Amino acid sequence: MTDVAPKYASAVILLRRNEAGDWRFFWARRAQAAPFLGGYHAFPGGRRDPEDEHVAVRHATDPEHAARCACAVREVFEEAGIMLAESRLTAPETRLVVRADLMAGRLTFAEVCARFAVEIDARRLIPAGRWVTPVGVPRRYDTTFFVSRLDGADEPELWPDEMVDGQWVTPAEAIAAWAQGAVRLVPPTLHSVRSLLRWTTEGFAGREDFQRLGELLHDHPAARGEPPAFIELAPGIVTFPVRTPTLPPATHTNCYLVGDRELVVIDPASPYPDEQARLDAHLVWLAEQCGARVTAIWLTHHHPDHVGGAAHLSQRWKVPVAAHPITARLLEGRVHVSQWLADGAGQFVPASPTVGRWSTTPPGWPGWRLRAVFTPGHAPGHLCFFEETTGTLLSGDMVVGLGSVLIDPDEGDMAAYLASLRRLQTLPVQLIAGGHGPALGEPQAVLSAYLTHRQQREESILAALHRGAATVADLVAVVYADTPAALHPLAARSVQAHLVKLTREGKVQQSGGRLQLADVA
Repeated sequence: MTDVAPKYASAVILLRRNEAGDWRFFWARRAQAAPFLGGYHAFPGGRRDPEDEHVAVRHATDPEHAARCACAVREVFEEAGIMLAESRLTAPETRLVVRADLMAGRLTFAEVCARFAVEIDARRLIPAGRWVTPVGVPRRYDTTFFVSRLDGADEPELWPDEMVDGQWVTPAEAIAAWAQGAVRLVPPTLHSVRSLLRWTTEGFAGREDFQRLGELLHDHPAARGEPPAFIELAPGIVTFPVRTPTLPPATHTNCYLVGDRELVVIDPASPYPDEQARLDAHLVWLAEQCGARVTAIWLTHHHPDHVGGAAHLSQRWKVPVAAHPITARLLEGRVHVSQWLADGAGQFVPASPTVGRWSTTPPGWPGWRLRAVFTPGHAPGHLCFFEETTGTLLSGDMVVGLGSVLIDPDEGDMAAYLASLRRLQTLPVQLIAGGHGPALGEPQAVLSAYLTHRQQREESILAALHRGAATVADLVAVVYADTPAALHPLAARSVQAHLVKLTREGKVQQSGGRLQLADVA
Protein backbone atom coordinates (compact mmCIF):
# COMPACT_ATOMS: atom_id res chain seq x y z
CA MET A 1 0.00 0.00 0.00
CA THR A 2 1.38 3.38 -0.97
CA ASP A 3 0.83 6.09 1.62
CA VAL A 4 -2.55 7.68 1.00
CA ALA A 5 -2.96 11.44 0.78
CA PRO A 6 -4.79 12.93 3.79
CA LYS A 7 -8.25 14.44 3.34
CA TYR A 8 -9.09 17.81 4.88
CA ALA A 9 -11.21 17.84 8.05
CA SER A 10 -12.13 20.06 10.99
CA ALA A 11 -12.94 19.40 14.66
CA VAL A 12 -14.13 21.61 17.50
CA ILE A 13 -13.43 21.59 21.23
CA LEU A 14 -16.63 22.91 22.79
CA LEU A 15 -15.99 24.67 26.13
CA ARG A 16 -18.30 26.01 28.79
CA ARG A 17 -18.29 26.86 32.48
CA ASN A 18 -20.60 25.16 34.94
CA GLU A 19 -22.33 26.89 37.84
CA ALA A 20 -19.31 26.31 40.09
CA GLY A 21 -17.08 28.08 37.57
CA ASP A 22 -15.27 24.94 36.44
CA TRP A 23 -14.36 24.70 32.76
CA ARG A 24 -15.55 21.57 30.99
CA PHE A 25 -15.31 20.38 27.43
CA PHE A 26 -17.56 18.11 25.40
CA TRP A 27 -16.47 14.85 23.90
CA ALA A 28 -18.07 11.57 22.85
CA ARG A 29 -17.13 8.09 21.76
CA ARG A 30 -17.09 7.45 18.05
CA ALA A 31 -19.48 4.65 17.13
CA GLN A 32 -17.71 1.28 17.16
CA ALA A 33 -18.74 0.66 13.56
CA ALA A 34 -17.32 4.00 12.37
CA PRO A 35 -14.84 3.51 9.52
CA PHE A 36 -12.27 5.76 11.23
CA LEU A 37 -11.31 5.53 14.92
CA GLY A 38 -14.34 3.50 15.95
CA GLY A 39 -14.52 3.32 19.75
CA TYR A 40 -12.16 6.26 20.34
CA HIS A 41 -13.24 9.37 22.23
CA ALA A 42 -13.08 12.52 20.15
CA PHE A 43 -14.41 16.02 19.70
CA PRO A 44 -17.20 16.70 17.19
CA GLY A 45 -15.75 16.97 13.70
CA GLY A 46 -15.27 15.29 10.36
CA ARG A 47 -14.22 15.46 6.76
CA ARG A 48 -14.62 18.58 4.68
CA ASP A 49 -17.29 18.58 1.98
CA PRO A 50 -16.66 20.33 -1.36
CA GLU A 51 -19.68 22.56 -0.63
CA ASP A 52 -17.94 23.97 2.46
CA GLU A 53 -15.78 26.08 0.14
CA HIS A 54 -18.91 27.92 -1.03
CA VAL A 55 -20.11 28.99 2.45
CA ALA A 56 -19.56 32.61 3.41
CA VAL A 57 -17.53 33.14 6.59
CA ARG A 58 -17.04 36.59 8.05
CA HIS A 59 -13.59 37.65 9.27
CA ALA A 60 -11.86 34.66 7.68
CA THR A 61 -8.26 35.40 6.74
CA ASP A 62 -8.47 33.67 3.35
CA PRO A 63 -10.63 31.15 1.43
CA GLU A 64 -8.85 28.17 3.00
CA HIS A 65 -9.48 29.48 6.51
CA ALA A 66 -13.12 30.07 5.57
CA ALA A 67 -13.53 26.50 4.30
CA ARG A 68 -12.02 25.09 7.50
CA CYS A 69 -14.38 27.18 9.62
CA ALA A 70 -17.41 26.24 7.52
CA CYS A 71 -16.51 22.57 7.81
CA ALA A 72 -16.17 22.91 11.60
CA VAL A 73 -19.56 24.60 12.00
CA ARG A 74 -21.29 22.09 9.71
CA GLU A 75 -19.78 19.06 11.47
CA VAL A 76 -20.73 20.29 14.93
CA PHE A 77 -24.27 20.91 13.69
CA GLU A 78 -24.51 17.48 12.06
CA GLU A 79 -23.00 15.49 14.91
CA ALA A 80 -24.13 17.47 17.96
CA GLY A 81 -27.01 19.68 16.81
CA ILE A 82 -25.22 22.88 17.90
CA MET A 83 -25.09 25.75 15.43
CA LEU A 84 -21.96 27.79 16.14
CA ALA A 85 -23.34 30.79 14.27
CA GLU A 86 -26.18 33.28 14.28
CA SER A 87 -29.20 31.86 12.42
CA ARG A 88 -32.94 31.46 12.29
CA LEU A 89 -32.54 27.77 13.21
CA THR A 90 -33.90 28.20 16.72
CA ALA A 91 -36.72 25.64 16.99
CA PRO A 92 -35.45 22.19 18.06
CA GLU A 93 -37.87 20.41 15.73
CA THR A 94 -36.65 22.41 12.74
CA ARG A 95 -33.02 21.73 13.61
CA LEU A 96 -33.66 18.00 13.74
CA VAL A 97 -35.35 17.98 10.33
CA VAL A 98 -32.60 20.08 8.77
CA ARG A 99 -29.90 17.85 10.27
CA ALA A 100 -31.58 14.78 8.80
CA ASP A 101 -31.81 16.41 5.37
CA LEU A 102 -28.19 17.53 5.58
CA MET A 103 -26.95 14.09 6.60
CA ALA A 104 -28.98 12.41 3.88
CA GLY A 105 -27.69 14.76 1.19
CA ARG A 106 -31.08 16.32 0.50
CA LEU A 107 -29.64 19.72 1.43
CA THR A 108 -26.15 21.14 1.17
CA PHE A 109 -24.77 23.24 3.98
CA ALA A 110 -24.61 26.23 1.65
CA GLU A 111 -28.36 25.82 1.05
CA VAL A 112 -28.97 25.56 4.81
CA CYS A 113 -27.00 28.75 5.37
CA ALA A 114 -28.93 30.63 2.69
CA ARG A 115 -32.36 29.36 3.77
CA PHE A 116 -31.91 30.03 7.51
CA ALA A 117 -29.66 33.11 7.39
CA VAL A 118 -26.71 31.35 8.99
CA GLU A 119 -23.91 33.85 9.59
CA ILE A 120 -20.59 32.21 10.50
CA ASP A 121 -18.04 34.42 12.22
CA ALA A 122 -14.49 33.02 12.19
CA ARG A 123 -13.72 34.90 15.43
CA ARG A 124 -15.95 32.44 17.27
CA LEU A 125 -13.55 29.62 16.33
CA ILE A 126 -10.17 29.86 18.05
CA PRO A 127 -7.43 27.99 16.13
CA ALA A 128 -6.23 25.00 18.17
CA GLY A 129 -3.70 23.26 15.96
CA ARG A 130 -3.50 21.31 12.75
CA TRP A 131 -2.85 17.56 12.94
CA VAL A 132 -2.16 15.05 10.16
CA THR A 133 -2.76 11.30 10.55
CA PRO A 134 0.52 9.36 10.52
CA VAL A 135 1.55 7.53 7.36
CA GLY A 136 1.04 3.79 7.01
CA VAL A 137 -2.71 3.65 7.69
CA PRO A 138 -5.51 3.31 5.11
CA ARG A 139 -7.40 6.49 6.14
CA ARG A 140 -5.60 9.75 6.75
CA TYR A 141 -6.86 13.24 7.60
CA ASP A 142 -5.40 16.73 7.73
CA THR A 143 -7.53 18.13 10.55
CA THR A 144 -7.75 21.70 11.74
CA PHE A 145 -8.87 21.97 15.37
CA PHE A 146 -10.76 24.89 16.87
CA VAL A 147 -11.99 25.92 20.31
CA SER A 148 -15.43 27.45 20.66
CA ARG A 149 -17.06 28.67 23.86
CA LEU A 150 -20.72 27.93 24.53
CA ASP A 151 -22.43 30.50 26.74
CA GLY A 152 -26.07 29.64 26.11
CA ALA A 153 -28.26 26.76 27.18
CA ASP A 154 -27.64 24.70 24.06
CA GLU A 155 -27.07 21.06 24.91
CA PRO A 156 -25.46 18.71 22.35
CA GLU A 157 -27.77 16.04 20.95
CA LEU A 158 -25.66 13.41 19.23
CA TRP A 159 -26.56 11.82 15.94
CA PRO A 160 -26.37 8.11 16.91
CA ASP A 161 -24.69 6.86 13.74
CA GLU A 162 -21.78 9.21 14.36
CA MET A 163 -21.00 9.47 18.08
CA VAL A 164 -22.39 8.06 21.35
CA ASP A 165 -22.02 8.57 25.10
CA GLY A 166 -21.39 12.30 24.91
CA GLN A 167 -20.47 14.08 28.13
CA TRP A 168 -19.08 17.27 29.57
CA VAL A 169 -15.89 16.59 31.54
CA THR A 170 -13.10 18.53 33.18
CA PRO A 171 -9.60 18.06 31.78
CA ALA A 172 -8.54 16.35 35.01
CA GLU A 173 -11.42 13.86 34.73
CA ALA A 174 -10.53 13.15 31.11
CA ILE A 175 -6.83 12.51 31.84
CA ALA A 176 -7.76 10.21 34.72
CA ALA A 177 -10.12 8.22 32.48
CA TRP A 178 -7.39 7.82 29.85
CA ALA A 179 -4.79 6.77 32.42
CA GLN A 180 -7.20 4.14 33.76
CA GLY A 181 -7.84 2.78 30.26
CA ALA A 182 -11.49 3.80 30.33
CA VAL A 183 -11.16 5.83 27.13
CA ARG A 184 -8.94 5.63 24.06
CA LEU A 185 -7.45 8.80 22.59
CA VAL A 186 -5.46 9.64 19.47
CA PRO A 187 -2.54 12.09 19.76
CA PRO A 188 -4.41 15.33 18.93
CA THR A 189 -7.16 14.57 21.43
CA LEU A 190 -4.69 13.59 24.15
CA HIS A 191 -2.58 16.70 23.57
CA SER A 192 -5.67 18.91 23.56
CA VAL A 193 -6.83 17.49 26.88
CA ARG A 194 -3.37 17.97 28.38
CA SER A 195 -3.31 21.56 27.08
CA LEU A 196 -6.70 22.22 28.67
CA LEU A 197 -5.40 20.75 31.93
CA ARG A 198 -2.39 23.09 31.85
CA TRP A 199 -4.68 26.01 31.02
CA THR A 200 -6.89 25.31 34.03
CA THR A 201 -4.18 24.38 36.55
CA GLU A 202 -1.82 27.25 35.65
CA GLY A 203 -4.49 29.87 36.26
CA PHE A 204 -5.11 31.03 32.68
CA ALA A 205 -8.64 29.59 32.59
CA GLY A 206 -9.69 31.72 35.56
CA ARG A 207 -8.70 34.81 33.57
CA GLU A 208 -10.38 33.42 30.45
CA ASP A 209 -7.10 33.83 28.62
CA PHE A 210 -8.01 32.11 25.36
CA GLN A 211 -4.92 33.44 23.64
CA ARG A 212 -2.81 31.42 26.06
CA LEU A 213 -5.01 28.37 25.46
CA GLY A 214 -4.35 28.67 21.74
CA GLU A 215 -0.60 28.82 22.42
CA LEU A 216 -0.74 25.70 24.58
CA LEU A 217 -2.74 23.81 21.96
CA HIS A 218 -0.12 24.64 19.33
CA ASP A 219 2.75 23.65 21.66
CA HIS A 220 3.48 20.21 20.21
CA PRO A 221 5.83 19.09 17.42
CA ALA A 222 2.88 17.64 15.50
CA ALA A 223 0.34 20.44 16.06
CA ARG A 224 1.40 22.40 12.97
CA GLY A 225 0.65 19.97 10.16
CA GLU A 226 3.44 17.39 10.41
CA PRO A 227 2.37 13.80 11.16
CA PRO A 228 3.21 12.81 14.76
CA ALA A 229 6.35 10.70 15.10
CA PHE A 230 4.96 8.85 18.11
CA ILE A 231 1.60 7.83 19.56
CA GLU A 232 1.07 7.45 23.31
CA LEU A 233 -1.39 4.58 23.76
CA ALA A 234 -1.41 4.67 27.56
CA PRO A 235 0.82 6.23 30.20
CA GLY A 236 4.33 5.10 29.38
CA ILE A 237 3.40 3.00 26.34
CA VAL A 238 4.40 4.71 23.10
CA THR A 239 4.19 3.57 19.49
CA PHE A 240 6.98 4.78 17.22
CA PRO A 241 6.19 3.55 13.67
CA VAL A 242 9.22 3.04 11.42
CA ARG A 243 9.40 2.35 7.69
CA THR A 244 10.35 -1.27 6.95
CA PRO A 245 10.46 -3.76 4.04
CA THR A 246 7.28 -5.40 5.28
CA LEU A 247 4.44 -7.13 3.44
CA PRO A 248 1.64 -5.07 1.86
CA PRO A 249 -0.62 -3.35 2.64
CA ALA A 250 1.62 -2.26 5.53
CA THR A 251 4.58 0.04 4.92
CA HIS A 252 5.68 0.50 8.53
CA THR A 253 6.32 -1.62 11.61
CA ASN A 254 5.43 -0.42 15.09
CA CYS A 255 8.33 -0.06 17.49
CA TYR A 256 7.18 0.30 21.11
CA LEU A 257 8.71 2.14 24.06
CA VAL A 258 7.59 1.06 27.54
CA GLY A 259 8.42 3.17 30.61
CA ASP A 260 9.32 6.78 31.35
CA ARG A 261 12.84 7.17 32.78
CA GLU A 262 13.80 3.51 32.15
CA LEU A 263 12.74 2.33 28.70
CA VAL A 264 12.28 -1.13 27.21
CA VAL A 265 12.32 -0.85 23.41
CA ILE A 266 10.32 -3.55 21.62
CA ASP A 267 10.98 -4.39 17.96
CA PRO A 268 13.29 -1.60 16.73
CA ALA A 269 12.38 -2.77 13.28
CA SER A 270 13.84 -0.63 10.53
CA PRO A 271 17.02 -1.56 8.63
CA TYR A 272 17.09 1.88 7.00
CA PRO A 273 19.69 4.36 8.37
CA ASP A 274 17.34 7.34 8.13
CA GLU A 275 14.66 5.57 10.16
CA GLN A 276 17.21 4.39 12.71
CA ALA A 277 18.38 7.99 13.01
CA ARG A 278 14.79 9.13 13.64
CA LEU A 279 14.41 6.65 16.50
CA ASP A 280 17.83 7.62 17.90
CA ALA A 281 16.86 11.29 17.81
CA HIS A 282 13.61 10.58 19.64
CA LEU A 283 15.44 8.66 22.35
CA VAL A 284 17.96 11.49 22.71
CA TRP A 285 15.07 13.94 22.98
CA LEU A 286 13.51 11.83 25.76
CA ALA A 287 16.86 11.76 27.55
CA GLU A 288 17.04 15.56 27.39
CA GLN A 289 13.40 16.04 28.42
CA CYS A 290 13.20 13.71 31.41
CA GLY A 291 16.45 11.78 31.73
CA ALA A 292 15.13 8.68 29.97
CA ARG A 293 17.52 5.90 29.03
CA VAL A 294 17.14 2.62 27.16
CA THR A 295 17.68 -0.38 29.46
CA ALA A 296 16.72 -3.31 27.22
CA ILE A 297 15.62 -4.33 23.73
CA TRP A 298 12.98 -7.06 23.42
CA LEU A 299 12.06 -8.81 20.17
CA THR A 300 8.74 -10.46 19.36
CA HIS A 301 10.22 -12.71 16.63
CA HIS A 302 13.00 -13.00 14.06
CA HIS A 303 11.46 -11.60 10.87
CA PRO A 304 13.53 -8.83 9.22
CA ASP A 305 10.74 -6.26 9.41
CA HIS A 306 10.81 -6.55 13.23
CA VAL A 307 14.54 -6.76 13.98
CA GLY A 308 16.17 -4.61 11.28
CA GLY A 309 17.36 -1.95 13.72
CA ALA A 310 18.05 -4.14 16.77
CA ALA A 311 21.82 -4.51 16.27
CA HIS A 312 22.24 -0.78 15.63
CA LEU A 313 20.19 0.21 18.68
CA SER A 314 21.99 -2.28 20.90
CA GLN A 315 25.37 -0.89 19.88
CA ARG A 316 24.20 2.75 20.01
CA TRP A 317 22.87 2.51 23.57
CA LYS A 318 25.04 -0.36 24.87
CA VAL A 319 22.06 -2.43 25.97
CA PRO A 320 21.27 -6.16 25.66
CA VAL A 321 18.85 -7.75 23.20
CA ALA A 322 16.38 -10.28 24.60
CA ALA A 323 14.23 -12.79 22.69
CA HIS A 324 12.89 -16.33 22.84
CA PRO A 325 15.65 -19.00 22.52
CA ILE A 326 14.27 -20.12 19.15
CA THR A 327 14.40 -16.53 17.89
CA ALA A 328 17.95 -16.20 19.23
CA ARG A 329 19.00 -19.24 17.22
CA LEU A 330 17.33 -17.99 14.05
CA LEU A 331 19.07 -14.60 14.40
CA GLU A 332 22.56 -15.97 14.85
CA GLY A 333 25.01 -13.98 12.74
CA ARG A 334 22.58 -11.07 12.33
CA VAL A 335 21.59 -9.93 15.83
CA HIS A 336 23.37 -10.93 19.03
CA VAL A 337 20.70 -12.01 21.51
CA SER A 338 22.34 -12.08 24.93
CA GLN A 339 19.25 -12.68 27.04
CA TRP A 340 16.62 -15.36 26.59
CA LEU A 341 12.94 -14.76 27.29
CA ALA A 342 11.06 -17.94 28.12
CA ASP A 343 7.29 -18.16 28.39
CA GLY A 344 6.21 -16.21 31.46
CA ALA A 345 9.45 -14.23 31.80
CA GLY A 346 8.79 -10.79 33.17
CA GLN A 347 10.33 -7.44 33.91
CA PHE A 348 9.20 -4.64 36.17
CA VAL A 349 9.82 -1.14 34.82
CA PRO A 350 9.66 1.39 37.67
CA ALA A 351 7.84 4.69 37.19
CA SER A 352 9.16 8.16 37.90
CA PRO A 353 6.01 10.29 37.86
CA THR A 354 6.54 13.33 35.70
CA VAL A 355 4.42 16.01 34.12
CA GLY A 356 5.94 17.21 30.88
CA ARG A 357 4.82 19.34 27.99
CA TRP A 358 3.87 16.36 25.86
CA SER A 359 3.69 13.38 28.20
CA THR A 360 2.58 12.57 31.70
CA THR A 361 3.17 9.74 34.11
CA PRO A 362 0.37 10.17 36.65
CA PRO A 363 1.27 10.61 40.33
CA GLY A 364 1.25 7.27 42.13
CA TRP A 365 1.63 5.30 38.90
CA PRO A 366 2.68 1.76 39.91
CA GLY A 367 5.09 1.19 37.05
CA TRP A 368 4.85 -1.31 34.24
CA ARG A 369 4.98 -5.11 34.37
CA LEU A 370 5.90 -6.79 31.10
CA ARG A 371 5.30 -10.52 30.75
CA ALA A 372 6.40 -12.66 27.81
CA VAL A 373 3.69 -14.92 26.36
CA PHE A 374 4.91 -17.69 24.06
CA THR A 375 2.69 -17.60 20.97
CA PRO A 376 4.16 -19.78 18.19
CA GLY A 377 2.39 -20.08 14.87
CA HIS A 378 3.34 -17.08 12.76
CA ALA A 379 6.96 -17.73 13.70
CA PRO A 380 8.33 -20.60 15.80
CA GLY A 381 9.78 -18.36 18.51
CA HIS A 382 7.09 -15.71 18.53
CA LEU A 383 6.41 -13.86 21.78
CA CYS A 384 3.70 -11.39 22.69
CA PHE A 385 4.36 -9.04 25.58
CA PHE A 386 1.51 -8.36 28.00
CA GLU A 387 1.79 -5.16 30.02
CA GLU A 388 -0.23 -5.91 33.14
CA THR A 389 -0.72 -2.41 34.57
CA THR A 390 -2.53 -1.05 31.50
CA GLY A 391 -3.77 -4.36 30.06
CA THR A 392 -1.96 -3.64 26.80
CA LEU A 393 -0.98 -6.62 24.64
CA LEU A 394 2.01 -5.87 22.43
CA SER A 395 1.11 -8.57 19.95
CA GLY A 396 3.86 -8.45 17.31
CA ASP A 397 2.54 -10.34 14.28
CA MET A 398 -0.01 -12.44 16.15
CA VAL A 399 -2.67 -9.75 15.71
CA VAL A 400 -2.22 -6.61 13.61
CA GLY A 401 -4.16 -3.42 12.98
CA LEU A 402 -3.47 -3.36 9.24
CA GLY A 403 -3.50 -6.22 6.75
CA SER A 404 -3.61 -9.87 7.75
CA VAL A 405 -1.21 -12.30 9.43
CA LEU A 406 0.59 -14.68 7.05
CA ILE A 407 1.21 -18.23 8.23
CA ASP A 408 3.94 -19.53 5.92
CA PRO A 409 4.16 -23.35 5.93
CA ASP A 410 7.96 -23.29 5.75
CA GLU A 411 8.27 -21.83 9.24
CA GLY A 412 4.75 -21.24 10.53
CA ASP A 413 2.19 -23.62 11.95
CA MET A 414 -1.53 -22.99 11.54
CA ALA A 415 -2.59 -25.26 14.39
CA ALA A 416 -0.09 -23.62 16.73
CA TYR A 417 -1.24 -20.17 15.60
CA LEU A 418 -4.87 -20.94 16.39
CA ALA A 419 -3.88 -22.37 19.77
CA SER A 420 -1.92 -19.18 20.47
CA LEU A 421 -4.94 -17.04 19.62
CA ARG A 422 -7.04 -19.08 22.04
CA ARG A 423 -4.39 -18.60 24.72
CA LEU A 424 -4.50 -14.83 24.24
CA GLN A 425 -8.24 -14.98 24.88
CA THR A 426 -7.49 -16.03 28.47
CA LEU A 427 -5.56 -12.81 29.25
CA PRO A 428 -7.27 -9.70 30.71
CA VAL A 429 -6.36 -7.62 27.66
CA GLN A 430 -7.76 -4.09 27.35
CA LEU A 431 -5.97 -3.02 24.17
CA ILE A 432 -4.10 -4.85 21.40
CA ALA A 433 -1.09 -3.01 20.00
CA GLY A 434 0.12 -4.99 16.99
CA GLY A 435 3.20 -4.90 14.86
CA HIS A 436 1.46 -3.00 12.04
CA GLY A 437 -1.34 -0.43 11.90
CA PRO A 438 -3.35 1.22 14.67
CA ALA A 439 -4.07 -0.27 18.09
CA LEU A 440 -7.26 -2.28 18.44
CA GLY A 441 -9.92 -1.96 21.11
CA GLU A 442 -12.53 -4.62 21.89
CA PRO A 443 -9.75 -7.25 22.19
CA GLN A 444 -12.00 -10.24 22.83
CA ALA A 445 -14.08 -9.42 19.79
CA VAL A 446 -10.91 -9.01 17.71
CA LEU A 447 -9.49 -12.37 18.82
CA SER A 448 -12.81 -14.11 18.18
CA ALA A 449 -12.96 -12.56 14.72
CA TYR A 450 -9.44 -13.81 13.98
CA LEU A 451 -10.39 -17.36 14.97
CA THR A 452 -13.65 -17.21 13.04
CA HIS A 453 -11.86 -15.93 9.94
CA ARG A 454 -9.38 -18.84 9.97
CA GLN A 455 -12.18 -21.33 10.59
CA GLN A 456 -14.13 -19.96 7.65
CA ARG A 457 -11.03 -20.21 5.43
CA GLU A 458 -10.62 -23.82 6.46
CA GLU A 459 -14.27 -24.59 5.77
CA SER A 460 -13.97 -22.93 2.36
CA ILE A 461 -10.95 -25.11 1.54
CA LEU A 462 -12.81 -28.27 2.53
CA ALA A 463 -15.86 -27.22 0.53
CA ALA A 464 -13.73 -26.48 -2.54
CA LEU A 465 -12.07 -29.90 -2.27
CA HIS A 466 -15.51 -31.48 -2.01
CA ARG A 467 -16.50 -29.73 -5.24
CA GLY A 468 -13.46 -31.07 -7.08
CA ALA A 469 -10.60 -28.64 -6.51
CA ALA A 470 -7.42 -30.72 -6.52
CA THR A 471 -4.45 -28.34 -6.44
CA VAL A 472 -3.32 -25.36 -4.43
CA ALA A 473 -3.92 -23.16 -7.47
CA ASP A 474 -7.50 -24.48 -7.70
CA LEU A 475 -8.06 -23.66 -4.03
CA VAL A 476 -6.61 -20.15 -4.29
CA ALA A 477 -8.83 -19.38 -7.28
CA VAL A 478 -11.92 -20.32 -5.26
CA VAL A 479 -11.09 -19.40 -1.67
CA TYR A 480 -9.34 -16.12 -2.54
CA ALA A 481 -11.51 -15.15 -5.50
CA ASP A 482 -11.97 -11.64 -4.02
CA THR A 483 -8.23 -11.09 -3.53
CA PRO A 484 -6.12 -9.20 -6.13
CA ALA A 485 -4.12 -11.58 -8.31
CA ALA A 486 -0.88 -9.90 -7.24
CA LEU A 487 -1.45 -11.31 -3.74
CA HIS A 488 -2.24 -14.87 -4.89
CA PRO A 489 1.33 -16.13 -4.21
CA LEU A 490 0.91 -15.12 -0.55
CA ALA A 491 -2.57 -16.63 -0.54
CA ALA A 492 -1.09 -19.90 -1.83
CA ARG A 493 1.26 -20.00 1.17
CA SER A 494 -1.66 -19.53 3.51
CA VAL A 495 -3.64 -22.30 1.79
CA GLN A 496 -0.66 -24.63 2.10
CA ALA A 497 -0.46 -23.87 5.83
CA HIS A 498 -4.12 -24.84 6.21
CA LEU A 499 -3.51 -28.00 4.18
CA VAL A 500 -0.64 -29.04 6.46
CA LYS A 501 -2.98 -28.74 9.45
CA LEU A 502 -5.82 -30.59 7.72
CA THR A 503 -3.49 -33.37 6.61
CA ARG A 504 -2.20 -33.86 10.15
CA GLU A 505 -5.80 -34.06 11.34
CA GLY A 506 -6.58 -36.74 8.76
CA LYS A 507 -9.09 -34.63 6.85
CA VAL A 508 -7.08 -34.17 3.62
CA GLN A 509 -4.61 -36.35 1.78
CA GLN A 510 -2.53 -36.11 -1.37
CA SER A 511 -2.29 -38.81 -4.00
CA GLY A 512 -0.48 -38.59 -7.32
CA GLY A 513 0.11 -34.88 -6.80
CA ARG A 514 -3.61 -34.20 -6.34
CA LEU A 515 -5.43 -33.20 -3.19
CA GLN A 516 -8.61 -34.84 -1.97
CA LEU A 517 -10.72 -35.24 1.11
CA ALA A 518 -9.58 -38.22 3.16
CA ASP A 519 -13.08 -39.59 3.60
CA VAL A 520 -13.60 -39.91 -0.18
CA ALA A 521 -10.21 -41.42 -1.00
